[in-house]
This record gives sequence, structure tokens and C-alpha cells, in this order.
Amino acid sequence: MAPKLFAALALALAFLLAGPPWAQAAEKPGPKIISLYAADTEILLRLGARDSLVGVSRQETYSGPETDGWQRPPEFSIHDDVEKFLAAAPDYVLLRPMHRSASPALFETLEKAGIKLWARQCSEAKDLYDFWLELGALAGRETEAKAMIEAFKARIDTLTYRGPGPKPGVFLESIHKEVKTFTPDSIPAWLLTLAGGQNVATDSEPTRPGQVIANYGPERLLEKADRIDVFISQEGPMNKVDLATIKDRKIYSVLPAFKNGRVYRVPEELISRPSPSLAEGLALLKDMIHPPTAP
Repeated sequence: MAPKLFAALALALAFLLAGPPWAQAAEKPGPKIISLYAADTEILLRLGARDSLVGVSRQETYSGPETDGWQRPPEFSIHDDVEKFLAAAPDYVLLRPMHRSASPALFETLEKAGIKLWARQCSEAKDLYDFWLELGALAGRETEAKAMIEAFKARIDTLTYRGPGPKPGVFLESIHKEVKTFTPDSIPAWLLTLAGGQNVATDSEPTRPGQVIANYGPERLLEKADRIDVFISQEGPMNKVDLATIKDRKIYSVLPAFKNGRVYRVPEELISRPSPSLAEGLALLKDMIHPPTAP
């Protein structure tokens, strides 16, 4: 047999036995990750990196096709002993900056043990896609992250309200007790605009620098009472109040939204967490602001 032919056959046989390069890359295990933030967990699940998760937070709510048959790993929190984290032997711990501030000793010890920390906060719409790309790169899922972004953009484009006529004035409440809203550059405010609402609180300012929760107060809100056609309050850990309590607040009785029964609640995880579930939040907001007409 000619030497060149023999070499070619040997190379082909080696290729068949080893599998193509992309198959080898797909089989390569990703980093071991503990995620302390539900949005990070959801993104990793959607990227197909669920086998990398060796720990998740206690606030997980995402349930999609990516979770079918998934054996959910142990739960972790910033209040757990460092030994629990070390026993899981993660390569990364994903957290929010507020977690690190609350338990500095825990995370300092983990870093000294060689565990990498990824502490990110994505609260503004302009940072959303970079946030997903960075997390995808960390998990070895850059291609999947880019595909997820394109699919999300397409869905957002489909859901964006483009109807005729004036846009209703909307107040989007973040915390009921103190009458707080969101800053104009926040993700919830971005969704409100896409949903075809006019944010009446564009003059809001953050409670503290770097935050998207904004003080507003009842007096300031009542100054714009005649412009508030729709009142939407987020519901979740940050704002544990029922709809009846919101509607019974006497000072709000003069708002057109309350007079006309256009007071709603929307799940916090669908408008505040920087995950692809924001598309579901947009769909809900659009139906609240522009109710579908009966056929």
C-alpha cells in the first residue's frame, strides 16, 4: 500500500475512533458552579449548562423544558458554613455584590481556597446582553449565549407594542409601603416602555447610588394623579403586599387607575431579574396596559 494512502487511512481511522472535534468539545465537562442568584441559574439552565450546577439558591423559580428530568442540586445561601461550600468543590460561586457585602468573611475564605467568585449586578437594560455573554463565556457556552440573545431579541421585537393612539400613563411600583418605583434606565422601566406605556415617574432617582429602586412618595405621586391611567405593582420578596391592600390605600382613590379598576400586580421575577423570562414579563405588561380586545 502506498505510504500516502496508508497515512490517510490511519488518520481517518483515528478520526472515527476519537470522534469529530466538535463532539469532543461538547463532551468536555464545564466548570463546577454554585449559583446564589436565581437569574444566573435560569440563564445557565437555558444555555444547557445544568450539569455544571453543583449548588443553587433557595429562591429558584424557573421551570422550563431545560429542567425536565433535572436532579436539582443542593441549596446554598450566604448563611451556610464555609465547609459546605468547600465540600462541593466548585470552580465558581456566582453571587450578587450585595451577597458579598453581607458575608465578607465567607467569600474571602472561599477566594483564599482558590474558588473564583463572579459577583455581578445587571439592573439596567443596556447591560443585559453583555451580562448573558459574560456568563455564557464563564460556563463555556458562548455560542449558546449568542443564540439565546438573538432569539430573545426576536421575541421582544414581536411583543413590542406598536399600536396607534396615545400611550396610557403608568406608575410601576417597586415597594408599596414607601411608594417606591424604578429608575428610568432600569430593566422594568424599559419593559414598561416596550409594552406601550408612558412612564409617569421618569423623574425618579435611585434610593442609593447604583440602585434601580427609586424613592417617590405619595405626595409626588399625587401631583401626577390625573396622568396615572394604569397602576402596576411588582409582587415578590421585595414587595410582599396583596392586591386588596393596594386598592384599599385611601390616598390613591383619586387616581384614574383606581377609579377604573386598572390596578394590577406582576411577578417580580418576570420584570426585575435579568433573564430571558423578561419576555414573559413584557407580554403581561402589554396586556395590562393595552388589554386585548375580544374577538
